[in-house]
Amino acid sequence: MKRRFSVICRLSLLLTLLSALILLALMMAVDDSLKTYLRESNRADQDKLTEVARRQLEHDAQLLLRSLSDSLRVDIYNQDFSAIGDALERLGKFRNLDYIYVYDHNGSILHDGSADVPLYGEPITSHTPPQLLTGLVEGRFWSGEHLHLNSRVEASGEAFAAITAGFDFTSAFNEIKAHREDMISAEYSLFQNVRKAVLLTFMILLPICMLSAIWITRGMLKPLQVLTNRSSRYAEGERNLTFELHRPDEFGRLGTALERMRQALEESHDQVRQMAYEDTVTNLPNRRWFQNRLSEMMHRSASLDGTFAVLFIDLDHFKQVNDTAGHERGDQLLREVSKRLQTCVQANRLQRGPAAELARLGGDEFVVLLPAIQSAEDAAETARALLGSLAPPFLLYGQYFSISCSIGITLYPDDGISASEILKHADVAMYSAKQHGRNQFAFFQPQMTEEIREHLEIQQGIKEAIDKDYLYLDYQPLYSMESGQMIGAEALLRWRHPIKGLLSPARFIPIIEESDLIEDVTRWVANRAARDLKKILDLREHFSVAINISGAALHQLEMCEYICELKQHLALPDKTLSIEITETSMISHLDSCEAVLRRWKRAGIDIWIDDFGTGYSSLAYLNSLSIDGLKIDQSFVHNLIDGHSRPLIDAMIALADSLSIGTVAEGIETDRQHEELKAMGVEYGQGFGLARPMRIDALMQLLETEENVRP
Repeated sequence: MKRRFSVICRLSLLLTLLSALILLALMMAVDDSLKTYLRESNRADQDKLTEVARRQLEHDAQLLLRSLSDSLRVDIYNQDFSAIGDALERLGKFRNLDYIYVYDHNGSILHDGSADVPLYGEPITSHTPPQLLTGLVEGRFWSGEHLHLNSRVEASGEAFAAITAGFDFTSAFNEIKAHREDMISAEYSLFQNVRKAVLLTFMILLPICMLSAIWITRGMLKPLQVLTNRSSRYAEGERNLTFELHRPDEFGRLGTALERMRQALEESHDQVRQMAYEDTVTNLPNRRWFQNRLSEMMHRSASLDGTFAVLFIDLDHFKQVNDTAGHERGDQLLREVSKRLQTCVQANRLQRGPAAELARLGGDEFVVLLPAIQSAEDAAETARALLGSLAPPFLLYGQYFSISCSIGITLYPDDGISASEILKHADVAMYSAKQHGRNQFAFFQPQMTEEIREHLEIQQGIKEAIDKDYLYLDYQPLYSMESGQMIGAEALLRWRHPIKGLLSPARFIPIIEESDLIEDVTRWVANRAARDLKKILDLREHFSVAINISGAALHQLEMCEYICELKQHLALPDKTLSIEITETSMISHLDSCEAVLRRWKRAGIDIWIDDFGTGYSSLAYLNSLSIDGLKIDQSFVHNLIDGHSRPLIDAMIALADSLSIGTVAEGIETDRQHEELKAMGVEYGQGFGLARPMRIDALMQLLETEENVRP
């Protein structure tokens, strides 16, 4: 008789088979779910990590470029290529930097970071991707793993140049890719282990296998869920977390790999942040840090109805230190100045409570934030202390340097309601302090804004005036008092503004002399006057043209050599080109100008002292320097008839005779003045009574007329 299985057995077998089929289906579903989950998780992690890395690198690069734009604003504006080159050279050590260019509003490259700047003047569009906007606008563009950025350089809210740079982040993305491959390998190994565990459990006991499979799957995938969750939180900006799982398995190693990658990104972020918020020369906080701090202070003071002060500090004549002693000593002087200012600020904290904060804005500009003051006098006392801290000379490399500063002060909320307004008005007040003699402080007054605006318009417009030929020279003839013949002329700078018309020299020349453009203007005047002189000499052999040299240019050896080379290039005879220097400016730069004057004398250039009698009138420098003549200031000539200047003029003539040098009387306006000065022994004269200043064509015509009437 055929044996039959019992119902219980059949049911057990059926249930077992059904359980096996269900478990098998579940196993297949779990297996497929695991594969899908791992694939999607890998892709999500890769996208998240790539996105956060790209966003972080882009943010850090933008921060770095904007900080560089702010720190080089003054140097780019003044076209101080040496300072720009130094900054770009330091930045060039950044291993991810492909290129960096500084270009002006015309799209022409000003600096490419190299020593000899071979790309100077080339269009920026020839060296950057076409997708990157290279006007004076902010822009960014990713090309694969290369980031191209464009950052504006602004002065007084207006962009006048830009910096564009390219960064190669291939190594960073390769590192992410390498870490991700490690993650995928670890996850795949884990997946195989889970599959084996589920299959073994199924063969031992179906019900336990099904429950165990679910438990094991959930248990073993939990670390991956933890890492995914933390990756998402990190991508959203949370920084107070770790990827370490403290496990000896693949997930533990994956967590360790992610933690190392996180630390590397944080270190890179900290380094870029330090470069963005700390001045590299003085280690003080920089402009960007101060602007953020000022905004925080304004927000806090607005809610508490508090008052604070900002002191804008600019070193006086610091450029002369750089020009004469070099940028290395200039940087060392900045470090020593920052130490004294910091000591003064700390002492102010001990005396007045809340900590004052010092930052360097760039160049020779510093700023102090007084977070809580009772009255404007508190800010004034701090300014006096800062001025006094710089009074003792600085000993650098065995040489003493004296430097002072001008300070502009603004008070919140009286002088502004925004951080940019407070800082701008402090800058305006500082310019006012400089205009009133330097080495002092000034509180902001609303009327200062218009004065500084005009001051800046002239500074910014002079470069355009040179390029577009808005400048020209008038020549005031110089006559022999004895013969009445024209023997020379003085070149006088004129500026015909395209909107404001003819500007008074008294209005723009003092501003130019205080700016970095004095060298460019002096070169233009010397070149134009020398070439006009060349044409005059073809008409009259014995004729001289005098050009005025400001005190600011006296210590510049490059200017001295330029004039000497210009004379030699045009083959001008000796004693046909003259230099006029005011008495006051020569005394102020006596040590540095002595070698310059002797070099000009050796080159056959005459030296005349202009406005003589209005300054020191020291016999010592007249005797030690090779001077060819004195120009008696017109104030003495005007008082000759009705005033009391005759004895003074007699003394000047006697002094010139004793030194065997010539004399010129300026400002002769009447025949009587002319006759009196001639009788007193003055050799040459000029003034409206003899001839008014005129253009070169009119001067040539006047000379031709003289030649025609000469016997």
